[in-house]
Amino acid sequence: MNRSTLIAAAILVALIAWFGFNSLKRGSLSSHQEVVHQEAGDATPEAVVMTVTAEPHLLKINVKGRTAPDKSVTVKAGTSGNVVATPAKEGSFVKAGTLLCGLDVEARAARVKEAEASRDAARADYNAAASLAAKGLGAANNATAAKARLDAAEAAVNSAKVELGKTQIRAPFDGIFETRLAEAGDFLAPGSACGVLVDMDPVIVSAQLTEQQAGYLATGMDGDTRLANGKTYPVSLRYVARTADGPTRTFLVEAAIASGDDAVPAGITAELFVPIGEVPATKISAGLLTLSDDGQLGVRYVEADNTVRFVPVNVIDETPDGIWVSGLPQSVQLISLGQDYLSEGVTVKPVPSRGAQP
Repeated sequence: MNRSTLIAAAILVALIAWFGFNSLKRGSLSSHQEVVHQEAGDATPEAVVMTVTAEPHLLKINVKGRTAPDKSVTVKAGTSGNVVATPAKEGSFVKAGTLLCGLDVEARAARVKEAEASRDAARADYNAAASLAAKGLGAANNATAAKARLDAAEAAVNSAKVELGKTQIRAPFDGIFETRLAEAGDFLAPGSACGVLVDMDPVIVSAQLTEQQAGYLATGMDGDTRLANGKTYPVSLRYVARTADGPTRTFLVEAAIASGDDAVPAGITAELFVPIGEVPATKISAGLLTLSDDGQLGVRYVEADNTVRFVPVNVIDETPDGIWVSGLPQSVQLISLGQDYLSEGVTVKPVPSRGAQP
């Protein structure tokens, strides 16, 4: 065999060996990748969970409203006349019967004197007619007619005194003369306003309730109110409407505030809290809430067989350190991390919230 033939044979053997080595290498790598993929496909995802338990929780009706006086009345004139006196100061406390606005009385005082004079004359006529009738010197019907004239004169005196009394516009109850609406020199017609009188003992909270909320409440129930300034006072329900407001379909509720010596202003925002009983509820972080595919609010948890499940919940109370929800089992493992990335029905490996791998 010549030199060229040997060289060609050596090259052929080298090529065969090189192709064979590469083929074996690719086969080994392919097998390794298949094993890796198979192992990765068989890995169970971890779910960070926390165990929560339901407990009795005091359920409260919580609604916003406004403070208001116990009574508020616009005191009005019952007759016409010029205002000549306004002795009550705005913002001052007045007793029932205190003069708020005084009208001129000259003409009405004169009418009273005129009516009294007519009454005195009618009484004299009656006494004379009655005396004559008693002695048989006069007809009995004359005395009867004189008595009728006397009664009419008495009625005229009373009417004149009532009209005179209307010139004195007085407070109908104890309260605060909040606003004066008439000044000295003003002319008031019947029905014209003298001022606004409010009764601030007690101050009340007035609020509108939904149909569902109103069904839980009744007069006499106790609760609390928190005012816009942060102060809290006990309250007692004094009125719960049983007829809904037409446009809003809400029910009016009023609660009297026991504020003690504190002066609570009317017209400020107030929250009303009325406990209605205990219900089983679970306290969780608001960040655990999620939505189902059909838009229901709820949470995801892990069942005993390590399957992910979704359960709708109702938020029944909110506190600074969490929310209280109903609808969860008595004890459950909630998914506390990544609940939005785990579908319902997936099998997971539960990991306590302090033992999760990064």
